[in-house]
Amino acid sequence: MNSPLVKTAIFGADPNWGRVAMAIGKCEEQVEIVPEKVSIAFGDLTVYQGHPLPEDHLDKLTEYLKNSEVVVRVSLGLGNASATVWGCDLTHGYVDINASYST
Repeated sequence: MNSPLVKTAIFGADPNWGRVAMAIGKCEEQVEIVPEKVSIAFGDLTVYQGHPLPEDHLDKLTEYLKNSEVVVRVSLGLGNASATVWGCDLTHGYVDINASYST
């Protein structure tokens, strides 16, 4: 996952699935993606599957996003292939370390 907006949402425990949808939308070469077939989940909590998750699930999502490891699952609804991508969030420490020197 290389979206800074998704990474900052996870760091802030912000269940903003729209940031994940935006990252999917950046796959312009994938013209077969149909939004109604896409599903997005944080852990076992589906946040989008043709329509947004009800608001009463936001507390559960926020708590899940406070875990030290967060799984974001996306199905594009295009077949059976799969991939795993590892990433990290953008913490204050990460930004401080990488902003403190020049290369």
